Amino acid sequence: MTVAFKLQSSLHSHEQDVRAVGALSNDLIVSAARDKTVRTWKRIGPNQFQPGNVFRGHDHFVNSLATIPPSERHPEGLIVSGGSDKLINVYDPSHPETALFTLVGHSENVSALATTPGGNIVSGSWDKTAIVWKDYQQAYTLKGHTAAVWAVLAIEEDLILTAAADKTIRLWQHGKQVKVFHGHTDAVRGLAVVPGIGFVSCSNDSTLRVWTLDGDCVQELSGHTSFVYSITVLGTGEFASAGEDRTVRIWKDGQCIQTMQQPCISVWTVSALPNDDIVVGGSDCVVRLFTRVPQRMADAETQKQFDDLIAAQSIPSNQVGDINKEKLLGPEALKQPGKKEGQVIMVNVNGTVEAHQWSSQTQTWQKIGDVVGGVGSGNKQLYEGKEYDYVFDIDIGAGPNAMLKLPYNVSENPYTAAQNFIWRNELSQGFLDQIADFITKNAQGVELGQSTGQYQDPYTGGSRYTPAASASPSGPSSQFMDPFTGGSSYRGATAQPVSESVPPAGRQKILPLGTYLSLKQTNLDAVLAKLQSIDSEMGDQKLSDGEMNTLSMALGYLSNPSGSTVDKAGVGILIKLCATLPPAKRFPALDLLRLFVLYTPESVSEAVPDNDIIGFLRNAGGLATPNSDKISTTNAMLAYRGLANLFIKPHGRELIWSKRHTLSEVLQPDVFAAYNGKPARLAISTLAVNFAVFLTTREENDEDCEMGLTGSLVELLKVEKDEENLYRLLVALGTLMNRSEPCREAGSIMGAKVELLRIKSQESGKLRIQHVIDEMLPLVKLE
Repeated sequence: MTVAFKLQSSLHSHEQDVRAVGALSNDLIVSAARDKTVRTWKRIGPNQFQPGNVFRGHDHFVNSLATIPPSERHPEGLIVSGGSDKLINVYDPSHPETALFTLVGHSENVSALATTPGGNIVSGSWDKTAIVWKDYQQAYTLKGHTAAVWAVLAIEEDLILTAAADKTIRLWQHGKQVKVFHGHTDAVRGLAVVPGIGFVSCSNDSTLRVWTLDGDCVQELSGHTSFVYSITVLGTGEFASAGEDRTVRIWKDGQCIQTMQQPCISVWTVSALPNDDIVVGGSDCVVRLFTRVPQRMADAETQKQFDDLIAAQSIPSNQVGDINKEKLLGPEALKQPGKKEGQVIMVNVNGTVEAHQWSSQTQTWQKIGDVVGGVGSGNKQLYEGKEYDYVFDIDIGAGPNAMLKLPYNVSENPYTAAQNFIWRNELSQGFLDQIADFITKNAQGVELGQSTGQYQDPYTGGSRYTPAASASPSGPSSQFMDPFTGGSSYRGATAQPVSESVPPAGRQKILPLGTYLSLKQTNLDAVLAKLQSIDSEMGDQKLSDGEMNTLSMALGYLSNPSGSTVDKAGVGILIKLCATLPPAKRFPALDLLRLFVLYTPESVSEAVPDNDIIGFLRNAGGLATPNSDKISTTNAMLAYRGLANLFIKPHGRELIWSKRHTLSEVLQPDVFAAYNGKPARLAISTLAVNFAVFLTTREENDEDCEMGLTGSLVELLKVEKDEENLYRLLVALGTLMNRSEPCREAGSIMGAKVELLRIKSQESGKLRIQHVIDEMLPLVKLE
């Protein structure tokens, strides 16, 4: 039986998707990424590489790569890179300072590169053309494709293959088109030479096809379940392919003989080394090498970490179809052998649906992740009969039919969704980056200390009063420019504009955090108007005119808390409303109460029963009996905000210490699991940050409380998808583990390291998350 590929090494330095990989030798790997860099990696041991040079000649995404073998003139060979800046750079591997040559000729992204047997360059672009460069000068242009060129391949010096989004492959000889290959039903993404036969292609139609140069398709290979982006041919005649289904697959004699799951959504590129090891790059920013040679395989601990990282992946249920959990078999199903390589089955393990994949090499099932339900910012939206997390409105400013729909699921790669949108609506390929950037930012959170989630008044349906407000009044938000009109015409129904900050070059450590976060921005006039409207509907229970006037005067304190005195009678009236208003009408009173808790906790403490602010907020917000309906979620969100604000004043912190175990209870998994909306989770994550800072900065300590919070945070990390909330939870957990050995031990026992590695992989390209995880990983062990 053929030996299976296993992990050799994982190379970490890129900060965004790795889009292309190659090698100048078995000991010198080259990679290119969306972080605008090309990097080399030098072998220092059988399974170890160290970072080499960094080439920064591009000012935008680097999307394509090729190498020119060593020659008398260039004994180390050359590196060729192309990117969204429309340029092609040629580098000496030992001199990263500047490119030897910069080739200018394309008018769009350079999406494909290859070299001829004689060392000349062939490039393909979204401008629908390919160019042959000789002696680093444009020799001739190949025009004929009707959509973006995604792949180029030099068979001989002037015998060139090109493949494109128009679903065709074209053969050119001396600059003239001599044949068109039809067969693929979607964009053709990759090409590779098959000695003795012709070539192999891969496509967004999820297939590989083997062709003769005469135009005959002699083999079609099926197995991938989504786009296939890259294909390479090994010296054994086997193929290796990579795609959007999270896998690299090995093919022999027309059959898939090994499926290697990867810890990223998009596996963008795969390339064979001279020794038939393979190098892989994907959307988790990592370059990985795999080998069949035992001496070059990673050690057992590293392999286990990789396998655990795979097993910890969350697979959205929309990728595996409808699942009836109750009808699934249990772990006993894993005792039966699989029917073919790569077969995936779903197993119900104690109520969790696990996905397992069959390996014909090892004759075992490998867990590849947990199947989770739909995620996103709220209820699914229908578009053309399918459910999506978001359906954005895009105004292209072109008459009565200018408004186009862009559907998106958070499990998708933003570039895939953007590309599909462009193809579906026959738009210019030049808009891809802007659209993908818009999706990325509008489906995520922002920097710690900011929030852009706007929660509409659930009872009026409008935005006249929104209890979800920014966590900080500071920090401008920037409107995203519609790439079609230049205006701010994006109108995603479930997303808001966000602002993005760039970390300083000399980055300081994040952990441990020593400051508290507040949630204070609001529109007092709007809240009072809403409260007056609700009170007018209360009949015999409505406030008297005097009570309403007293309450209104008390709100004047909130407008200027540092320059006025609080009216304690007004605070008492507000406490009365929080306790007596029906839950469906309580939210404006709770919204005001969390502000009084922020500025004058002593006044609130005097007004609530038993001076117990935490217990009062817990009961008034419904946290004692958690429920996931809209009313309960809104009230819970505001109660969590009040609890978070209680940490800001010293008096509030003293109140917390005596009731810290009650506070721990509202952060237990059986409570927070009921509240899945982004505003509620933002309040929960902010409370967690403040509680972690509080527990680790007091002279007294409570290890039980600290370890309980550690456990809750690990559980929250398993389910949180929003970037801002995820970052706050990481900072909270990191602060605890940084300052507490028991928390480090508790985190290790509860599998924190696996969760951190999973998040690091899934949240690739998000620098602040990568940075905080990098600080946390040394604190935990793999249990």
